[in-house]
Amino acid sequence: MGLDSKGSDSVAEPVKTADGGGGTPAGTPALAFDFGENWDHYSRTVLDEPRLAAAIDSLKGLVGTDRLKDASFCDVGSGSGLFTIAAGKLGVSRALGFDVNPTGVEVARRNLGRFAPDLAERIEFRRSSALDSGFVGSLGRFDVVYAWGSLHHTGSMWPAIETVAPLVAPGGTFVLALYNRHWTSPIWTLIKIVYNLSPGFLRKLWDWTLGSLMFLATWAITGSNPLRKERGMEFWVDVTDWLGGYPYEYASADEVRARMDALGFDMLEVRPPRVPTGCNEFILRRRPA
Repeated sequence: MGLDSKGSDSVAEPVKTADGGGGTPAGTPALAFDFGENWDHYSRTVLDEPRLAAAIDSLKGLVGTDRLKDASFCDVGSGSGLFTIAAGKLGVSRALGFDVNPTGVEVARRNLGRFAPDLAERIEFRRSSALDSGFVGSLGRFDVVYAWGSLHHTGSMWPAIETVAPLVAPGGTFVLALYNRHWTSPIWTLIKIVYNLSPGFLRKLWDWTLGSLMFLATWAITGSNPLRKERGMEFWVDVTDWLGGYPYEYASADEVRARMDALGFDMLEVRPPRVPTGCNEFILRRRPA
């Protein structure tokens, strides 16, 4: 089971054309889950001040208040903008969130106006892809780069990581969360494809039937109530995010360690997922030039 997602919702528009139809940039896989619509629903129906406070606590726990104070911060795949806003609340000097989905960018800007209008001069949201080397290369360097649960949905996970890694300034911190490799991962790939090809009423049925099984399995594995979510997320929102989240890639902790070492990063910490196919969390530091 894999419910360590950033959270989204229950609306999917799975079929996208590679020429950018439906607001999807060229190069996006033809079969893709619409995370933007899900972030919109999450923000309208779930997101509130306590969930923002939970996101702030999560970011403090991963990065540390001292590394965030007066730092520059980049959120790769910013979704609802929740963690970009959390970084602003923690005192970063400037924060940029970017996402490939135009609805997600719109939602993030709306959430900024709702939760932190006083930070509008320090926080910016833009639309682009982590695979757009020209865009990414134009952004400069950041003290903290945060890519939690986003790059494994690009359809080209390792190239995406290689593209965004230079955003991290020498000595800076890279927070990276990627789905863990597990023997069931290929099975979940097939489930996600079928889910996205299904009509809406069948996706709802998948949500409830598989979601109920995932609820029981998660409780059995972790020994805790799955409804008590961290990071400001919500269980049933995460169920749909997990089932629909395609493209879908994964890697073991050892694979990531080796790749990041080759890119010039030292692994400071690895936090394993609560459930086997959830996200490993990596806290890395870029070696000084």
